[in-house]
Amino acid sequence: MAGTQDDDEGQDMRRRHLLDASDLGAVIRSHRERLGIAQHELASMAGIDAGNLSKIERGSRRSHLDTYLRLCAILGIDLFTEPRA
Repeated sequence: MAGTQDDDEGQDMRRRHLLDASDLGAVIRSHRERLGIAQHELASMAGIDAGNLSKIERGSRRSHLDTYLRLCAILGIDLFTEPRA
């Protein structure tokens, strides 16, 4: 049904303007929770410490771009670039 909260959430998750690494961490956390994956499970799949993943998701720790890309790939998050007008 059009106009439901699920539709609104899905639209929000499809396209999002990220201003910094903490914004991407929030997206990672949201997708992980939506998929029902525990932090320690995702951390293991990505080859990082669960404590570091927790900090990435909260935005209190910055990590290498490769780590963010690996987490996004595991969760099925595609990142795009778009020049500003």
